[in-house]
Amino acid sequence: MSSCVNIAGREIKRRQNFGYIGILLTIMTVFYFLSFEHIYYLRSLIFLPSILMTVPLLEARSETCIVNAFLGLKNMGEKYEREKDSESLRHQKKESIMIIIKGILISLLITGLMFMI
Repeated sequence: MSSCVNIAGREIKRRQNFGYIGILLTIMTVFYFLSFEHIYYLRSLIFLPSILMTVPLLEARSETCIVNAFLGLKNMGEKYEREKDSESLRHQKKESIMIIIKGILISLLITGLMFMI
C-alpha cells in the first residue's frame, strides 16, 4: 500500500496556501530577530511560524490530514465521509504521526540554525 489519501482537491490547495503563508511569516520573523541583537534569547520563537509552515506543506505533499486520520474521516471533495477500510485508516494514522515528527524535526532544525547565525 503506497498511499492512503484522505484529502483531495480544494483541501490540498488550502494546506499549500497556508504553508506558503507560514513560509512568509517564518522569513519575516527571521529578519526581525536578526535585526535586533538584544533579543537573542527570543530566537527560539521561530519554532512557532516554522511549525505552522512545515505541517501543512507535509500534509499537502502526502495528501493526508492529521486530524481527519485520527477522527477516521476523509474529505475527497464536497463532504466528509467515514473511512471504512481499517487497513487504510491505520496507514493514515501512521502517516500522520510521521508528518508530526517530520514537522517538529524540521522546525527544530530551523530554530537551531537561528542560533547559529
